[in-house]
Amino acid sequence: MIEVSVPETSTVDQFTQTCLAEARSAQLACWPTDPLDVWLVDAVTGKRLEAGQRVTDLDLAEGDVLVLCIEHPPQALYSLAPIPDSAALIRRLQLAEGVLPPDGGPRLWGVLLYTDADAELAAYVRTHFEDLNALSGPATRVFVIERPADWRTAKRYWRKNLEPELYRVLSTMRWLTWQPYDRQGAYEIADLMGVDRDLLPCLVFFHPSGGPLAEAEKVVFCIEDVSVGYFRSLFGGISAALRPADGAPSPSLREQMSAEERAAHSRFEAWFAELQRRDPEWWRGPLPTMPEPSLEETLHTLAARGRGADAEAFARVRSAAQAIRSRLSPAQPTRPDHTHTFHNCRVVVTSGAAVSENFYFQGENTTFINRPQDTVIRDFQNTYGAGADAEDLTRLLELVLSSRDLTDSERNEAAGAVHDVARLSAEPEPDAPAVRTRLQRLRELLSSSADIAQPALAIIASVTALFAG
Repeated sequence: MIEVSVPETSTVDQFTQTCLAEARSAQLACWPTDPLDVWLVDAVTGKRLEAGQRVTDLDLAEGDVLVLCIEHPPQALYSLAPIPDSAALIRRLQLAEGVLPPDGGPRLWGVLLYTDADAELAAYVRTHFEDLNALSGPATRVFVIERPADWRTAKRYWRKNLEPELYRVLSTMRWLTWQPYDRQGAYEIADLMGVDRDLLPCLVFFHPSGGPLAEAEKVVFCIEDVSVGYFRSLFGGISAALRPADGAPSPSLREQMSAEERAAHSRFEAWFAELQRRDPEWWRGPLPTMPEPSLEETLHTLAARGRGADAEAFARVRSAAQAIRSRLSPAQPTRPDHTHTFHNCRVVVTSGAAVSENFYFQGENTTFINRPQDTVIRDFQNTYGAGADAEDLTRLLELVLSSRDLTDSERNEAAGAVHDVARLSAEPEPDAPAVRTRLQRLRELLSSSADIAQPALAIIASVTALFAG
């Protein structure tokens, strides 16, 4: 967060350049390349501000938050972006494989496959993006596959699977507007690539044969643990396998080019950069025609040479695959005697018990009655804050937790019922009879609590009206 002041007569374009200068001065924007595009987005609406508008026309107040977006030429070896369908994925992989490597070195082509059930891995990719990029090295080209989603669906998924603070940070970064494919979609991609479904989640490398991916030879590494140590072992083994046995680096493809080939490749890079600038979605349609027939022939020769180097890199990893797998071992818990897992349980912490905030309870019906009330309310809002009845249910939960007339067991059951109502009503097609059943139970529990009965029953009646039928 940085603070920027500009005259009201400034245009949005001038405002944007001022923000960029301040971001660079604060070393928040420190990429070495010139940006392809820079723009401002309203943090509340998510809408891009028009460059020609004047600041005075934007209805901004002092202290309002805007997001500065800076697009640079792609440099990361991991690509986290939504793929609309499996056919588009295969098309993009095949086109990428046929392009000459910009650094002239060999490439190891791979895909990280996981489903929406692997939420921990999906979150790890986001929180350790730069670490994964550095670990994989310059030769490894891994596609991280996710799908675009309706913002309500994506918000519901990530709220359920991320800690509240992490959810807020990643939301600000706009990294939660897509989510992993559901099982059906991920299995369809696995089938098209010729990967057994029971191997997911996994990292798959394939031989650059230029043919259908389903028929290409593959090396598969199952992801059995989501931790820094596990990925260090995995990519460390891959990097060691790609290293020449004698330790001497092989000459790169660029170093092997003739002067004529280097000139042709420079012209291709300029043409390709302009193509991507004009049409970022160029890869969806037929391959565009290159401006010079001789240039196309030269590039085909270089690409074939590059594919040969890629095949050699794949062969090295294939030979070392078993040794790499033997090095991988899931992290062991520090307290092996405390490894119990409880699903869909209701947890009650008795008064006076010694508790630790390091306990994690999993399950849709879990409640935390004896944790600090503010923490319980905040977590409830972060999970169910988007529903039409969220405000009423939040107030009802506050009343339940603050009641002195309810016993511990009654408060626990009532809080659980409020969570159930919020969860059921957040579904795309809410189960109205189930909601009404839980609201009726709440009415029975709270009608005898003199301190909260009147406001609580009024809220229950209001929520019940939403599910009448």
